[in-house]
Amino acid sequence: MVQEAAPHLKGMLIVAFNTGMRPGEVKGLKWSYIDRKSSFIRLPAEFTKEKAPKDIPINKNVKAVLDSVPRAINHDFVFTYKGRPVKLFGGPSTAFKLACKRAGIPYGRKAENGIIMQDFRRTFKTNMLKASVDKVYRDTIVSHSLRGMDIHYLIPSADDLHQAMSKFTNWLDFEIANVDYSVDLKTKTS
Repeated sequence: MVQEAAPHLKGMLIVAFNTGMRPGEVKGLKWSYIDRKSSFIRLPAEFTKEKAPKDIPINKNVKAVLDSVPRAINHDFVFTYKGRPVKLFGGPSTAFKLACKRAGIPYGRKAENGIIMQDFRRTFKTNMLKASVDKVYRDTIVSHSLRGMDIHYLIPSADDLHQAMSKFTNWLDFEIANVDYSVDLKTKTS
């Protein structure tokens, strides 16, 4: 699907797929939230749905996007369309619908097997599970609440989160490298 996306949407999809960030967090991402020194996206509390700060490790795929996006001189937003923040256009819904159409993927919650941008968050967390990333790290990265006494006793460090993201990224690289893109043109005969 990323291959079918408009240029301004491609980076957003890669970031969403590799971070589990909500669509609004991706489209409203600012350069001031990027901590390149420690390789984290640091979302402030007032910017997140849960009204708590969120620190998301940057993997090589997100780093590549951030390195490729030109920085505007008149605003702080990372993702733009025609030089203006994507956030001002109400989001990438038109471009996302078109990318879905080009890729032959149904769009929307009401469409059978349809997708929306929020699904990238679900996919990210599911893929972290498949990569055997511990639940504490999955929940911390996507900012899901820890339950019971875990909230008091389990406090992952920055290194823990980077290791969890690295484990996920290595799994993802392996999965992508082993996708079979061939088409079996043989037909079965009875």
